[in-house]
Amino acid sequence: MKMLIPENPEILSAVVMKNGEIIAATEQTDKLYPQYSIMKSLVALVIGRLCAEGQLTPRTTVGQVLHTGSAAISNISLDALMSMTSGIEQKLLFADRDDCPDYLKACCEASVEIPENGEKPGFCYNNACAYLAGRMAETQEDTSLETQIMDYIFKPLGITEYAFEYDPQGHVFGASGLQLSTADLAKLGYGIMTGKICSSPWLRACTRPRSADSKGMPYGYFFWVLSNGFYMSGKWGQRCFVLPDYQAVIAVNSNMQGKDTVNSYIIRQLLPLLAE
Repeated sequence: MKMLIPENPEILSAVVMKNGEIIAATEQTDKLYPQYSIMKSLVALVIGRLCAEGQLTPRTTVGQVLHTGSAAISNISLDALMSMTSGIEQKLLFADRDDCPDYLKACCEASVEIPENGEKPGFCYNNACAYLAGRMAETQEDTSLETQIMDYIFKPLGITEYAFEYDPQGHVFGASGLQLSTADLAKLGYGIMTGKICSSPWLRACTRPRSADSKGMPYGYFFWVLSNGFYMSGKWGQRCFVLPDYQAVIAVNSNMQGKDTVNSYIIRQLLPLLAE
């Protein structure tokens, strides 16, 4: 295994995995790193299992499951939530969530804008989307999101060390708050790629471009889409690139609170290792 020395001190840990084996890595510990929005991708995996069982479909709306009455969010579908095209006008990232007593109530009070021409609302990255999708998974299954992730994602992969964040009512915050080691993040990506925790049809659904951010980066269902793969992403430089053509995964945890250059680091420094 090749030992990696990060080019930037803000890169905390990196793992390159090919065919299920780590071929290069920084010095690894069992340290758990905040994964931030990578948690959203786990919500997509849980939703996929429920769709496969016929309990949900991408057309299922918030109101059908969460019984949110006349709230504007009631007509938002899972498809819209997972593609970040909900039409929720406020950018509900819940950055102040320590001071928010009820996330669901805050979502219900949000206004929703649907284009008059009937077109899909534009891309708007919003933590409320993943939070609502997670709550829908919990309600439909009558099982906590935490238990579903542990039973259907972590246990099959042998991931035993992790942490979650919870809302004031005790629900896992489906938009963020996950902590994993970098090696387990790579293991997660490999399990997704090889179908161990995600069916091929659902993976294709999640990684088909459905919207795009302001820079034109394609987005699927809580996954970012590459021309030759896909990736999970968290703020401040958390990444898990999944590259089926190489049968490889590249996982990086960082603390880039300024300019995020992790994608560039992966492409310039780590991707070439797969050809060695």
